[in-house]
Amino acid sequence: MWIKFRSLRSQFLLIILGITVSLVLIMGFLDLQTVTTTSTRIATMSLNWQAQRTSAPIQSTLTEAKDMTDALARSLEADIDDPRALRDPAVQQQILDHLEKQFHLSAESSSTIFGYYLQFNSEYTGHPNGFWYTWDPERKAYVPHTPEEMGQYFYKDRHLRKFFQDLRKGGQPVWRPPYNDHNFAVRRISYVVPVYKNQQFVGFVGLSIRMDTLISMIRDTRIYESGYAVLFSNEGELYYHPDYPEGAPTTLKDFGLEPYAEVLKGRDSNDQLLSYHYKGQEKELAFITLRNSMNLGIIAPDEEIYEERRISYGRNLFLMVFFGLITSGMAIAGANRIIQPLKEIDEAARRMGQGNYDTLLHSTQKDEVGDLARNMDQTMLRMKEMVDRLENQALEDNLTQVKNTRAYQLKVQELDRLIRKDPAKVPSFGVLMVDVNDLKGVNDRYGHARGNDLLLRTVKYICDLFKHSPVYRVGGDEFVVILQKEDYHNREAILSQLKPWNRKRNYEDDRPWDQLAFASGFSAYDPENDINFLHVFLRADAVMYENKKKAEGNRMR
Repeated sequence: MWIKFRSLRSQFLLIILGITVSLVLIMGFLDLQTVTTTSTRIATMSLNWQAQRTSAPIQSTLTEAKDMTDALARSLEADIDDPRALRDPAVQQQILDHLEKQFHLSAESSSTIFGYYLQFNSEYTGHPNGFWYTWDPERKAYVPHTPEEMGQYFYKDRHLRKFFQDLRKGGQPVWRPPYNDHNFAVRRISYVVPVYKNQQFVGFVGLSIRMDTLISMIRDTRIYESGYAVLFSNEGELYYHPDYPEGAPTTLKDFGLEPYAEVLKGRDSNDQLLSYHYKGQEKELAFITLRNSMNLGIIAPDEEIYEERRISYGRNLFLMVFFGLITSGMAIAGANRIIQPLKEIDEAARRMGQGNYDTLLHSTQKDEVGDLARNMDQTMLRMKEMVDRLENQALEDNLTQVKNTRAYQLKVQELDRLIRKDPAKVPSFGVLMVDVNDLKGVNDRYGHARGNDLLLRTVKYICDLFKHSPVYRVGGDEFVVILQKEDYHNREAILSQLKPWNRKRNYEDDRPWDQLAFASGFSAYDPENDINFLHVFLRADAVMYENKKKAEGNRMR
């Protein structure tokens, strides 16, 4: 039953109180939605970016191994004019001498290769023949194995013999999943290429990498407080997990990831996170598929990922109750003149719900309604500050405080849009590529803390030099500066100041981490020839690479 109020003031009070409470509830609900959406988007971006970043050294190692083996397989094919010529021991030896040298030079240029081998098709040679080298840490060199050891390993091992038979039938290069090599008491992966000449199988070449080499690249990965990295297969078999021994027999069901079986067959988690329950905790997983079909995952618990969200929920609940009480009192005290200000507050709440925190009320009333408007302004400012802080964290490199790869990608997309629209109207800009020389050497000799000191010193110098241009960290030791405005117009004078630092790092110095030593390369945007940002970047990268070779010599890692 509706209660009838005789006075118009009472009716206004009822209407105003209803509107006020509704506005507070709507504002709180929409604010909670904004916080939820923003925190989820930032968490997704952070975990997926960490997966991309963590996978980079492993992807580089796998790509290097694949390219090296493919090149040597092509060399073997080129060395054989006719498969029947392999029946001649002299021809066999000539090819072996050539490829042994090539393999050795390639392996010596890498710090991750465990072993390499070549085996001829015994149908032509009449007996097992080839070579097989593995790394001996005591000798610090690749040592050859005897023909007897090769025969025992490649032809008498039942599992390995079946693998090579299947490889020959398939006719395509294969990444062998991690396996236990009892000959060396190690767990490793291999990339093997069958070689054909005139459609005849003449042999295979292969290269192996120790799993502990790959694991060392991700073991210290951390995100939030207790997040970590894992390696696993599409079926959930673990290759590395801090809670399990290496090679533990597991499946997706053990981690509650069965619903994502099809997703895990994709290239990466892209713009989503995989939620699952593990050891009493809700966790999130982002992953990327590596070159050898292993998956690298980044895992973190929900309680750490969404800690800011929970704090914001409590703050918003408090604000909802607080403003509900305040606005109700103001409605009772100023019922005769509160309707119009409430309309303005309603519009402000709608704007907040749409994510617009810039248009404030700026009320000058000296009563409760004015206080409400000013309190709402403060709420919008706090929400804007929180959203800006979360977005800045997503676009800023944690160590150097310059912009990160995500910010760099957004800038590249912006420039590409301008170039596609009208190349001639794009504001003048140039790309400077900077690569810190031998950061790995500093890390290996003096620890990552000194490596961080080196990065911070280099970044400070670059930022001080290019005061009007954004600086991005795009890799562990790589930075990009997009020259614009005054920096671009004065580029010749500014860039000349970089030349003294294009040098090799001197480890005889007492504090080599304090030395400025980096390679750089610059290229300016040419509206007549450049169809996108990548063209400008590649020129700058090529110049940087040439400068790096001049400073450090031709042998580069």
